[in-house]
Amino acid sequence: MLQSLIIGFGRAGKGLHYHCLRKAYQMGSHRALFNPHVGVVDPNFANLGSSQPNLTGFSSLGDVEGFEPDNTVVHICTPPELHTEALREVVKYGYRKIVMEKPLTTTESELDVIREIQHYYGCEILVVANWLSSSLTRKIHTLIQSGVYGPLRYLTAEQNKSRLSRTLANPSHHNAFDVEIPHLVALALFLGGTSAEVVASEVKDMFIGEHVIPKMGMAKITLYQEHGVISRLSSNLATPIRKRRIQLNFDSHVLCGYYPSAQDDSHAWLEICDGNGHLLEEHIMHDDPLSAVFIEYYQYFAGIGEKPVSDLEFNANVVRVICQAKETCGLLTPALSPELGAYNMVNMG
Repeated sequence: MLQSLIIGFGRAGKGLHYHCLRKAYQMGSHRALFNPHVGVVDPNFANLGSSQPNLTGFSSLGDVEGFEPDNTVVHICTPPELHTEALREVVKYGYRKIVMEKPLTTTESELDVIREIQHYYGCEILVVANWLSSSLTRKIHTLIQSGVYGPLRYLTAEQNKSRLSRTLANPSHHNAFDVEIPHLVALALFLGGTSAEVVASEVKDMFIGEHVIPKMGMAKITLYQEHGVISRLSSNLATPIRKRRIQLNFDSHVLCGYYPSAQDDSHAWLEICDGNGHLLEEHIMHDDPLSAVFIEYYQYFAGIGEKPVSDLEFNANVVRVICQAKETCGLLTPALSPELGAYNMVNMG
């Protein structure tokens, strides 16, 4: 049985990680995997209004008691720009089992630092990529690998939902590439191959009445991947319609998948059509990827499951693609050689 220690109790820590840990524990078949007692490290914990019987708050890692490193999974749920600093502190206190909220980081220089930390301390870092734990994704992946429809030619994925109020209330994200796009890139790399180059990208502003939030309205990426696969990814954060959809085009078949669109929705659809758009098969399947991703990660940390796809090296490719997309549309200048002097091994000790 593994304990959970959440670093940062904002939207990701409280609304996603803690919610899903409780849900996973409540599944009878996994009670032996999750310790119901969860710890939270957040200096504002007392003001967050969380008074659960199995929830203990600490103002800092130095105050933590009752969570032994060998038996604890640490969830880093700070904003992305604080991931490196949080990771450095976590490993100094002896913790080695790490779950990082997406995105792993937003710059390649920070990625290099995280790699150095993992190598130096021997920690295991997994990054949340719940679409990869989806039963719909696994069904699609199996069909691609079987070759039953021939080679994959095009992949189109979109994740659209309104973030108007959240963006106004919390401007922690600087552009739309860092919100839902990491999920889409991870999905494209898993299904289409990790060797990918950005051939086009675009970002748009968000408009709310007279308010303009730069670069937070929409993000798009087009990838050229292994074996000539073209992937088109888009995320609209200024839309009244919530949609999580994927389409895969083969030579004479089209697969359309619809992921659960909210936390209270646990079913996915898969439609298989011929080249003329005529429906051949329809599958409706139970799909709870938010819970499944934590079950998969904890089984691995407990030594009873295979290593998940979404490890540090897989996410290094995700970070590389997103940084390349930002450069392509002018958000970033081409990266220079990273200067790691401030994060050398002396500072890691």
